[in-house]
Amino acid sequence: MHAPATLFEPTRLGDLTLTNRMVMAPMSRARADADGTPSTLMADYYAQRASAGLIVAEGTHPAPAGAIGPDAPGLFTDAHQDGWARVADGVHAAGGHVFLQLMHAGRLAHPDFLPEGAHPVAPSAVAAQALVHTSGGRVPAATPTALTDPGIQELIDDFVRSASRAVAAGLDGVEIHAANGYLLHQFLAENARMALRRRKPR
Repeated sequence: MHAPATLFEPTRLGDLTLTNRMVMAPMSRARADADGTPSTLMADYYAQRASAGLIVAEGTHPAPAGAIGPDAPGLFTDAHQDGWARVADGVHAAGGHVFLQLMHAGRLAHPDFLPEGAHPVAPSAVAAQALVHTSGGRVPAATPTALTDPGIQELIDDFVRSASRAVAAGLDGVEIHAANGYLLHQFLAENARMALRRRKPR
């Protein structure tokens, strides 16, 4: 019988050969520039952790209204793509691999830190019963704008474009965040889509 593999042995993940079986989970760092461009500090941070077999980088919004807080990274402009390319280059130079996690905050975004003219969106115009982190402290969540069918299609296109930019930036893969109360999870949660309920006939 073969001895069981250990955490420190290489493994395959699709087309990738990982140097070990340890994965660094995504953790919000809030170290991007104010416009969402990944900073030099972010590139250094991930390169320093490239000894993990795989890094899954922090939640990254694919559209202006999708940010989860101040200084969260985005991936929908050329500057964002260049910033993530620096992250990928640093991790690869240190012998590691890195995936990008795409996430949209939905109704957990807040106008206080979104670009001018952007507003939180969600399946329905129902505010989360939660406090949101802003640069001025924690504040109650705002009432989002309910998404229409065209708006949903636009968001799908945003995710596709961001995933394409991730590939172009040299990142090794993309993970879609669909939990923890963010936008994709909100479509599955009764308390975030009240307007979609239908009255039962009496």
